Amino acid sequence: MDLLKSIEQAYRGFAPQHKHRGKLGKVEVYTMNNIGGICMYLARTELQSNDYHLLRVTLDKYARFFASAYHNTPAEMARPDRTQLRDKYLSQLQQLRQGLPERFHPKLDEIIPKLPDLFTEGWPLVPNHIDLLENNIHVDTATGRILGVCDWRGAEVSPFGMSLGGVEIMLGTLTTSGDFWRYHPNHKELRDHFRERFYHYLGGASDEEKRRIEAARLIGLFLANGFQNGKPATEESEDLGFLGAVLQYGTLPPTYVSPL
Repeated sequence: MDLLKSIEQAYRGFAPQHKHRGKLGKVEVYTMNNIGGICMYLARTELQSNDYHLLRVTLDKYARFFASAYHNTPAEMARPDRTQLRDKYLSQLQQLRQGLPERFHPKLDEIIPKLPDLFTEGWPLVPNHIDLLENNIHVDTATGRILGVCDWRGAEVSPFGMSLGGVEIMLGTLTTSGDFWRYHPNHKELRDHFRERFYHYLGGASDEEKRRIEAARLIGLFLANGFQNGKPATEESEDLGFLGAVLQYGTLPPTYVSPL
């Protein structure tokens, strides 16, 4: 419950309010308020019509959602040991380097050396949602505003930026064909719009901070999509198909620095 209260503060205006209601036998019972709206999955038609006009509003609010954790995570929130968490992630990334198809190796070789930068004392640990799917994001179909993000039961306290890969689900759709994931025709413009708004709400960032944010985003994407039943995923995995599409179309060159 303490973590849920920290989440409510870190993502004020986006996270539902949770209450502990006691026990039902041996089961702890919690409730949350109705955040309203409908999930993004059911709002695709409205959000994508008129050249994605409302989706741009959604992306603006999503940028504010992510930046909110940077500004509002409570100082008193319990945090894991940085060294232990870093070592855990390093072990997982090394497993992926050994077990994923070869096409993923260059990007892993690029980001693994950057992992320690996310665990310095100056880089914030925040509560990160680990399941940012369309069904967990509720919007107002008349305005495109995000009314709330639900299903925080698996939230993890980890380096800021590791959940940023969640924006990719707004930029494309799952397919039934072999490629598993297909981006909207203007996904690059929409992603640039999100980045511009994200750094606006963040209050600006140095070149080094932007590099760390990109490293955190990619590491989060690999950890979220690279495993299948506890083992490195195979080419038949939908999650790996999604990850491959992100790496092909949704990543920045290693030397990229946003002009913002």
